[in-house]
Amino acid sequence: MAFTFLPSALPAYTDQLSLELISKAVLNTDLLNYVDLRPGFSSGTVSINLVDTSTPIVLAGCGGYPTSGNNVNYSQVDVQVDSLESKSILCVETLRANYMSAFMTPGMGNDVIPFEEVISESYAKSLRKENENYLINGNVSTGAAGLASIMAAGANLQAGTPAAWDSTNAFEQALDLYDAIAESVKDREDLIMVVSPDSYRALTRSLVAQNLYHFNSVEGNDIIILPGTNCTVVKSSGLEGNDFKFAGPSKMILAATGLLDELDSFRFFYDQSEDTMKFRAAYRLGVGVSEVNVFAQNGL
Repeated sequence: MAFTFLPSALPAYTDQLSLELISKAVLNTDLLNYVDLRPGFSSGTVSINLVDTSTPIVLAGCGGYPTSGNNVNYSQVDVQVDSLESKSILCVETLRANYMSAFMTPGMGNDVIPFEEVISESYAKSLRKENENYLINGNVSTGAAGLASIMAAGANLQAGTPAAWDSTNAFEQALDLYDAIAESVKDREDLIMVVSPDSYRALTRSLVAQNLYHFNSVEGNDIIILPGTNCTVVKSSGLEGNDFKFAGPSKMILAATGLLDELDSFRFFYDQSEDTMKFRAAYRLGVGVSEVNVFAQNGL
């Protein structure tokens, strides 16, 4: 019997063994760097205690203290803190069969695998992005409100005609949003304007188009100070693809959590009973605003 060898019928060779894993890029922004992050809370409802004083000035005279008009008023803002987790399971034999065999030991023990650091780093990046999404959009399954819905319900509406930002209007739109921040907090040093990544890029192009490209920038997260103001522009991945924006004092935004180190930790362990590698992150997170009426939003 004769056999005919046809090299053209063979698929192109693909080397799946010689290169290690490279973690894919994830859009990471960090609103948590600016808000008031408070640890030590359990899951459930947390009440932020507020105080407001009324101290009228009158002409001096004899007599006792007034019985009204100089009250100290107490109020509370509730924050829902959710217990969150992320779990993944990794069958090492599947990876061994695909392309990792060249890096693994000849034995059947799977308690240690190569690329553990790379995989863990990838999970950590994704977790940080999900946490930022939680801060902005809340949690649908638990009903916890995010900053977008909180601001839309109670913040001051930007004057003029709010519109999606582009390279021609972004600077004027940003100034209109800044102007809607309550005057009582305009001189604070912690003012931020939270926008989507694409709106941030539109703003930088708008500044360049108006010869304002010499604006003072600050390091970290590609943030800028809006020219002519004391407001820091912060891009948030939670607003990705969204035209909604808000601005106001960052320290009036409370992010409640359990332990600070749990927000960035992802545990990687071997389950001998199932012969698998497992990843698990568990933490608590909730967000609220103490005085939403001093913030501004564009209503989009």
